Amino acid sequence: MPKKIRLIIFLILLLGFAVWSWWAMFSPPIPEQLTARVELLENVYQYGNYIEAVIWGLFAGGFLINGKGTEKESRRNSYIAAVVFFLFGLSDILEVQTGAWWRPWWLFIWKASCVAAMLRLLLLYLGDRSFKDR
Repeated sequence: MPKKIRLIIFLILLLGFAVWSWWAMFSPPIPEQLTARVELLENVYQYGNYIEAVIWGLFAGGFLINGKGTEKESRRNSYIAAVVFFLFGLSDILEVQTGAWWRPWWLFIWKASCVAAMLRLLLLYLGDRSFKDR
C-alpha cells in the first residue's frame, strides 16, 4: 500500500478519534456515567502501568540475554541496561501505588535517573557504532 494512502487512512482515523473524544468530553454525562468514566480511566491507568512494567522487564531480559557472549564493554553496558530497564519497570509498579509519576518527589528522581541512564547508554551505543563503521 503506498505511503500516501496509509497516511490518509491514518489521518482519517485520527480525525475520527478527535471527533469522538470531543463528543465524549463535552456531552453532559449523568452522575452515574461520570462515575463509570472515572473508574474506567483509573483501571486503564493501573493496568496500563502494569503492562508497561512487564514490557520494561522484557527489555531488561533481552539486554541480559544479549550481554552473554559479547565483548567485555558491550557485555557491561548490556548488563547495566538490563538493571536500568528493570528498575524503570519497577518504578511503574510504584507509580500505580502512589497515583502519579511525579509524586512523591523521590519517584520522580528515580524515573528521571533511569531516563538519563537510558539516554547515556543510547549515546554510548551510537558512538560505539559510528566508531566501528569507520
